[in-house]
Amino acid sequence: MGYVVEPQTHTQPMLRVAGISKDFVSGGQVLSVLNDVDFEAGRGEFVSIIGPSGCGKSTLLNIIAGLDDPSQGSVEIDGSGLHRLGRVAYMHQKDLLLPWRTVLDNAILGLEVQGVPRSRARERALALTERFGLKGFEHAYPFSLSGGMRQRVAFLRTILSERDVILLDEPFGALDALTRGHMQEWLLDLWSSFGKTIVLVTHDVDEAVFVSDRIYVFTARPGRVKTVVPVTLPRPRGYEMVTQAPFIALKAELLASLREESVRAQDAPWQ
Repeated sequence: MGYVVEPQTHTQPMLRVAGISKDFVSGGQVLSVLNDVDFEAGRGEFVSIIGPSGCGKSTLLNIIAGLDDPSQGSVEIDGSGLHRLGRVAYMHQKDLLLPWRTVLDNAILGLEVQGVPRSRARERALALTERFGLKGFEHAYPFSLSGGMRQRVAFLRTILSERDVILLDEPFGALDALTRGHMQEWLLDLWSSFGKTIVLVTHDVDEAVFVSDRIYVFTARPGRVKTVVPVTLPRPRGYEMVTQAPFIALKAELLASLREESVRAQDAPWQ
């Protein structure tokens, strides 16, 4: 497990969300999904977002990525609010691998879209296959891979995009508990090596505590920031710490905060 360099102190965060609200129209009614959300992530920082289902977590990632526009508010990436689309890397829960392409050709898909010549893209991907645990599987097809292996391919594709900010939306949610734990340790090791700013949306409180520098807890819909909890657990982190008192105490604090929102979420008219 690699050691991480502490995030540098900057007057300007790598990612800043200011006053973001988002409304949708459904059945002739205006439904507020996000309400006045302020959010920051520093350069090289690992930040997680947790909250009840339907509170707008994934909607916020779509807005940050430029796939959707807010009803009000602004997003700045490295000090600029212009041209968000394509400025961040975005990995979803589903790996979205193309079944007719090999591991190697799935990994380079983003580079090809960017106009990188196929031969050069393949060279860049091959240089990282061992680091991503894919050595020897370069010419395998997705159907022959385990869930964890498929997520490694998807993350390699994400890293190859060479964006400073990476958005992760429940990337390990579909995996079994043991595989998910291994993947979380693997993700932290890669993060310590590549130094990216990562924003993770997750429903798994253990996962949020294990990987994060800070955790944003959202309210029930319309989602807003209820509290921001720093995670001061030492790094590097191994999975043995999930049974230790500091981890358990922080998890209990977060669960109590989420529990307060669960009643509001159950009463919400639209999920």
